[in-house]
Amino acid sequence: YNHMKTIYTIDEDYDFNLDVLAINSHEKAYKLCWIINKKMNLHLIKKKDHVFQGNLNLRFQKFSYHNTYTETRYHVISNHSIDGCLDPSNKSVNYFFLIEGEVYNKNKIIQTLTQINEILLVFELNLSKNKQIIPFIVDD
Repeated sequence: YNHMKTIYTIDEDYDFNLDVLAINSHEKAYKLCWIINKKMNLHLIKKKDHVFQGNLNLRFQKFSYHNTYTETRYHVISNHSIDGCLDPSNKSVNYFFLIEGEVYNKNKIIQTLTQINEILLVFELNLSKNKQIIPFIVDD
């Protein structure tokens, strides 16, 4: 009989349902997450550090919450570690608020975060430049 060779190609364009909001705040990460939890009715809790590209020196504080009802995941990741930035092109940003999933209203989230006194600035990162999504892939 005839052996057919199967060829799998991996599409370079990631089709993540991922939004990344940049947050400027002088608060410590745990306090900021506590405030966000209260304001947005989330349950962000401290997780193991986000390690970027296998570089164990580049560790970033991470707080996460998985809403199993809407299958939406929320992460707050620090932009700064002892040895560098998660996103060097946005050095002035303190934290990133990642939203992955199907059911959420990004504009409402931005509006809610903007209303928090301890947050000085919120803006959406443009992930269309493909390389920029890589630091924000959370694999746990």
